[in-house]
Amino acid sequence: MIIRPQGATDQHVPYAAGRFTDGDAFAINQIGAASPFGGLLCSIGSDYSVDLMPDGSGCSQFAGRELTHSSRLSKAWYIRDKESGEQWSIFFSPMGKRSDEYEVTFEPGQASVYALKHKIASTLTIATVPNMPCEVWHLVLENRSATTRTLEFTTYIEPRADSLMEAAFHPNDNVLLMRRPLSAVDVIHDEGLVNDLVLFHSCTLAPVRMAIEKNEFIGDGRSLANPIHIEDNNKNSENGNVRKLIAALTIEVELPVEGAAECGFSFGVAPNPESAMRVARNLNKSEAVREAIQLSRQCWRDLSATVQVSTSDRVFDALVNTWLPYETYSGWIRQRNSPGNLDPSQVADILRCLHSLSATAAHIIRPALLSFAAGLSLLGSYSPDERSIVSIPPTELLWLVIGTARYVAETGDSSILAESIALRDGPAMPLYEHCERIIRMALDTKAADSNFGDDRLLAETIRSWSLIQAGAADPAKMLETLQRRNLDREDVSERRSLPRRIKYLQSITPALADKVIIDDLIDFLGSDHLGTGDVDALNALYSVLVEWTLGLSATREGLLLHPRLPDSWIECEIERIFRGDTYKIVMRRNIVEPGCGSSMIVDGEPVLGYMLPFFGDGGVHNVEVTVG
Repeated sequence: MIIRPQGATDQHVPYAAGRFTDGDAFAINQIGAASPFGGLLCSIGSDYSVDLMPDGSGCSQFAGRELTHSSRLSKAWYIRDKESGEQWSIFFSPMGKRSDEYEVTFEPGQASVYALKHKIASTLTIATVPNMPCEVWHLVLENRSATTRTLEFTTYIEPRADSLMEAAFHPNDNVLLMRRPLSAVDVIHDEGLVNDLVLFHSCTLAPVRMAIEKNEFIGDGRSLANPIHIEDNNKNSENGNVRKLIAALTIEVELPVEGAAECGFSFGVAPNPESAMRVARNLNKSEAVREAIQLSRQCWRDLSATVQVSTSDRVFDALVNTWLPYETYSGWIRQRNSPGNLDPSQVADILRCLHSLSATAAHIIRPALLSFAAGLSLLGSYSPDERSIVSIPPTELLWLVIGTARYVAETGDSSILAESIALRDGPAMPLYEHCERIIRMALDTKAADSNFGDDRLLAETIRSWSLIQAGAADPAKMLETLQRRNLDREDVSERRSLPRRIKYLQSITPALADKVIIDDLIDFLGSDHLGTGDVDALNALYSVLVEWTLGLSATREGLLLHPRLPDSWIECEIERIFRGDTYKIVMRRNIVEPGCGSSMIVDGEPVLGYMLPFFGDGGVHNVEVTVG
């Protein structure tokens, strides 16, 4: 099924059409627009990311710095047939020659381009790796012709550096190191450049030649569409210092009839040459590159495994099972890498981006919550570092409470509530006191300084907090205070417009056009004013679909199951992992007796109410639900 926007979306949708394949991968065979899923490759535990378009353009980034240029093409991959002299690029860019077959497939953290041209099939996979400051490339070439073929494959990388740079190839390890010479006296005016870092580009095969200077690679009167280095076998650079630095490695492979060959590459950054060599040596075999790609794939599968759903809506399944958790996190990485200043209305994105991963990334979420709390002041401002302070809206403060409640509910680790946190300008208090203080601050906000959307988010926060904190202040009294404040309002805010990204997702799946889901989403997003970013919107959508539509909510005591399925659904299946237990849930709508109540059976035994029993045995438990 080709995924294209349908109906009125009130926007220009800048996304390419495509289809979901095995494992929720999103395949595109057209160019000219970005992929709606997976366009930014990133991995947990690494500040390295790759922005990739279906035509091969894009940019590599590390910790907010551009390693390659985002304003122009700065990476390319070329193939040349030595006998015929034919040349082409694996991606459509930069040579712009159409292939007999062409498809780019995006998965969380990685993308693969498949092309068939001149009876040579090529597959190049690009992936980021968890806990490593680099990207890896895995190349497979297949001979589909009736004769033996000898091919050259050439990489091209143009780092974003503007000073004299030193490039040295280490033949024993097949690694090209690039850094600012120790003797350089140039003044670095742009902190975003990579002049003060060590870059490396490695290959699992011994290159037959290389290039380190841009003009020598391209040639006079030429461009990346027809560089002289690809045509001239005698072009080869020596180690040295250059001002227009590039990294280009050429390997040669011979393919017998119906034969295939593979090779691996890496490109990354390190603080010093020793660290760079250590990373490159860990990736100096094709097997190591394949394993790194598989690690990246498995990491995101494990992180997204908390909820897996199977319904009649293929797009809905892909969103919940794979893409909403990934896109929420990658949206935060993209936001961090942007050149703009910190937006006070999105400070809590550092918590929201991990919200859907609370059960599987606890080792990251716990310190993130404590670190965020430690940056707060008595007045509710936030200090992301020692040099700055940001005044943030009360709704952003609430996300510390929401994140803490979700973490405790999913993991059962209530010890975090007793962690002592010192405010930036006040005394040390346990985390639970910080959270309750934030709720009180939000309740004390004057009606004129908040809106109905803010109060809806506050009400949801109070309910979530009451489910995990037994000694919490009376939630009923808090909600009553909130209700009185709403009665005092003179104006009623207009219905909120959904964010652009949500409108696009509505256009590709009918489930998101369901009125109940739309109302739930508007409630969950909170504030009635426009400006919600991708992280907030996608996290809200995931929470609505899982906690309200599917009805699965985690509490300190166990799982609540109270579904509100779209009217068009007759049946759905869910696998929910909760504190080591696996619940296999089958929901069926009662179409024989419409109007009757819901019922639930767990492991053959009827269960009253909506709470699933918590076993804590690490086993698999079958749940049958009849939805009234």
